[in-house]
Amino acid sequence: MIEAYATVERWAVHFNAGDSDAVARLYTQDAALWGTLSRDITARPDDMKAYFVAAADLGLTVKLGGYEGQALSGDVVAITGHYDLFRTLDKRTALFPARYSFALVRQNGEWLIAQHHSSLKPAADAAFEAHD
Repeated sequence: MIEAYATVERWAVHFNAGDSDAVARLYTQDAALWGTLSRDITARPDDMKAYFVAAADLGLTVKLGGYEGQALSGDVVAITGHYDLFRTLDKRTALFPARYSFALVRQNGEWLIAQHHSSLKPAADAAFEAHD
């Protein structure tokens, strides 16, 4: 589990450096990404890289928070947790609390991201209301 989570940590380092090539290389060739910034699922390597180029262009950075991991098989791990996204613009930094899930697979001895979902956390006072 620790080896798989190390991929998530590398993801954060490359994301913070704005290195979209390095981030994209952490994904399998058939990976799916439902990113915080996307209305649609990103499922092609070129689109994956473009997504992270856009994130870097916005000046986004991330700070990993707590997580839980589950071994789904010897070569598949699910990791869910939260991270804070930051954007600095005009010397002001905005915080966007978010949550994530990664499905990682071991391929040729390396843990790669096969599925990634990220979304903003709902506000603490958000509630679902019934409608008639």
